[in-house]
Amino acid sequence: MKIASGKKWIAALAAVLMVCVCALASAQSYSLGDEADEIATIQTALKQLKLYTGSITGHYGAKTQAAVKAFQKRYKLEEDGIAGEGTIQALYEVTGLSYSGSSSSSSVTVDSSSVLRQGSRSEAVRELQENLKALGYYNGSVSGHYGSQTEAAVMKFQRAYGLSADGVAGAKTLAKVASAMAGSSSGSSSSSSSSSSGSTLRYGVKSDAVRTLQQNLKSLGYYNGSVTGNFGSLTKEAVYNFQKANNLSADGVAGAKTLAKIASAMAGSSSGSSSSSSSSSSSSSSSSKLTLDTSVTLMNGSKSDEVLKLQKMLTSLGYYSGNQTGNFGDKTEEAVIAFQKAMGLTADGVAGKRTLTSINAKYNGTSSGGSSSSGSGSSGVSASNVRYENFYTWRTKYANGEYCTVYDPATGYSWTLRIMTKDAHMDAEPLTAEDTAIMNKAFGGVTTWSPKPVYVTFSDGKTYLGSTHNVAHTPYHLKDNNFDGHLCVHFPISMEKAQEIGPYATSHQETINEAWEKILAKYR
Repeated sequence: MKIASGKKWIAALAAVLMVCVCALASAQSYSLGDEADEIATIQTALKQLKLYTGSITGHYGAKTQAAVKAFQKRYKLEEDGIAGEGTIQALYEVTGLSYSGSSSSSSVTVDSSSVLRQGSRSEAVRELQENLKALGYYNGSVSGHYGSQTEAAVMKFQRAYGLSADGVAGAKTLAKVASAMAGSSSGSSSSSSSSSSGSTLRYGVKSDAVRTLQQNLKSLGYYNGSVTGNFGSLTKEAVYNFQKANNLSADGVAGAKTLAKIASAMAGSSSGSSSSSSSSSSSSSSSSKLTLDTSVTLMNGSKSDEVLKLQKMLTSLGYYSGNQTGNFGDKTEEAVIAFQKAMGLTADGVAGKRTLTSINAKYNGTSSGGSSSSGSGSSGVSASNVRYENFYTWRTKYANGEYCTVYDPATGYSWTLRIMTKDAHMDAEPLTAEDTAIMNKAFGGVTTWSPKPVYVTFSDGKTYLGSTHNVAHTPYHLKDNNFDGHLCVHFPISMEKAQEIGPYATSHQETINEAWEKILAKYR
C-alpha cells in the first residue's frame, strides 16, 4: 500500500478532525462570563500548568480566558479562548485528569479526580449516587451510570448548596458532597460495641459509629490508626483488608454485611485482642502506611488532614523538615518543589494528581517511608503484604506516566520506575540515573534478561508480586536516567496465557510462581 503524500495526508487528517469537531459541537463549552462547577476544575488544571494565577472561582473571567488561550497556543489548538470539548479533553489529558465527553454513550472509566457528567460510567459515579441517595437527593438505582436521574439529583444538590446548577459533578461539587457526607448524621446512630447499625459507613463520614468501627477493627488487628470517629484512608484500607480476609466484596465501604461480620468476629474473640491470623497481621501492617488522596490538589494556603499526611510523608522521604501542622505554607511548598525536581515532575510546588501519586509510590515502596535505596535485605516491603493477583484484572487502575517503586527482597535495594505502557506486561523506565544505578546493583552489576522476583508498590500503596530484568531496549522517553531504553516488569497471569505468549513470558511466570510458593509457605 502506497503512503499518501504529505499534502494529501494533512488534508485527510484535517477532514477527520473536522468530523470530530462536528461530532463534539453539541457538547458543553465555556466562554467569558460563564459560571459552572467544571470551570473550577479547568482553572485548577490550568493552575497546575502555571498558566492561570487567579483564584479557583468557577467563574470564566478574563484571566481564565487568557489562560485557555495560552494553553491552546502551546498545544496548537484554535486560539479562541473558549473551553470547548476538544480543549477540555486535551487539558485533562495533559494534567492527568480522566475525561468523559458528554456526548459519549460508551463505557468510560474515570476516577474520583475526574469530572463526572451525563454519559460517564464508573465506580466514581456509583459512589456519587450512593452519597446523593444517603443525602436524600437521589432515588434511582445505584448503577454507576450517570444518566438523567443522576444529573437531576446533582442539580438539586447544587441548588441546595449554592453551587452553579449545571448538573456536572466537578471538583467543587464533589468536595461539597464529601463535606455534606462528613457532616451527615447517617451512620451515627450506632454506638454499641458491635457496630451493628444498618447504616453504611464510608470515606468522609464522621460519627460515633465510625469510632466504634475503628475500635473494633483495631481490636481485631486490622486498624493501626487513631480512634477519631473520622472515616479516612486508613479506616477504608482497614475495612478493605477485613473484607478480603473474610471473603466479602472488598470495596472499603462498611455496609450491613461487613458490620455484621465484624460483630461476629468480635463476639468470637476471646479478649478483643489482635487476631493471630497471618491475614490480620498483614492487614495491620498494611494499614499503618499513609496514602494520599489523589483526587485533591494541595497548594500554598491549603489546610487539611491531607496536608498533614503530605508533610509526614515528605518528612519521612527527607524533603520536609518543618512542623507538621496541616497548613500548606512556604516550607511545604519548598519541600514539594524539591520532591518534584527529584522525580522529574513540573516543579511548581502544587501537589496535584501526578505529584501525589508519585509521593504515594515512593513512600509506600519502603518499609517506613524512608530512603528507597536501603541496600540491605533487612528493610523494605514485607512479603506478608504482597498481592498475587492476575495482572489483567488490575492493570488499568494505574495510569501510564505514573510512578511505582520496585523492591528486591534478595538484596534489599529498591528503585523507582515510570510506567510507559501496560499490555501483556508492564513497560517502564528507571526514573533517574540513581535509580538505574541502584537497580544494576540489585542485579549484581550484571546486565541480564534473567527474571528476578520483585515486589512492586503503586500509587495507592498496594504491592504486587512481579518479575523483572535490567536490559534496556527501545523505545524509551526519559533521556537523563543513564538507561537508553525501557525494561519489562511481568506480573501474575495464567500459565496457559504465558505459554501462549511465548517462552520468555513463561520463564517470568515460573519465577513469579516460585516466589509466591515461598511467601505462602512462610506467611499465609
